[in-house]
Amino acid sequence: MLRTEKQVALDTVINSSRRSIDHYRWVADAGDDEQIKTLLDKLALERERIVDKLAPQMYKLGDMPSAPDPEKLAVEEMLTQLKATFSGDEKDVLLSSLDELDSQLLQEISEAVRLDFDAETLAILRELEKSVAEARKNRGN
Repeated sequence: MLRTEKQVALDTVINSSRRSIDHYRWVADAGDDEQIKTLLDKLALERERIVDKLAPQMYKLGDMPSAPDPEKLAVEEMLTQLKATFSGDEKDVLLSSLDELDSQLLQEISEAVRLDFDAETLAILRELEKSVAEARKNRGN
């Protein structure tokens, strides 16, 4: 069964959001700064709360959201760790990896909101968009 444009766009946002949540938690655990760890855990929890509201919207469209590929996540984390290890500033590399994911997520949200979603789905997408932008600001990016 082929997915509609809306299903693809919404699934992409949900999947990327879940990837970013996992990555936020991984970066929090990889660092030794308790203040940053607390912030990243809080941001991941906030994003998870929003995505938990967004995922049921997929069911309304007649499909299920997909899950991030765990092997791809593991490879991404290994590459990030290698870059961080060989850089002069491990903390900066780890935080920059979050910025890359958030930039991609903001682009995907922007593409999704252009589609003709119902008001509830659009409101959740806008809430996620605002949350991602605030997360970047709170991290100092």
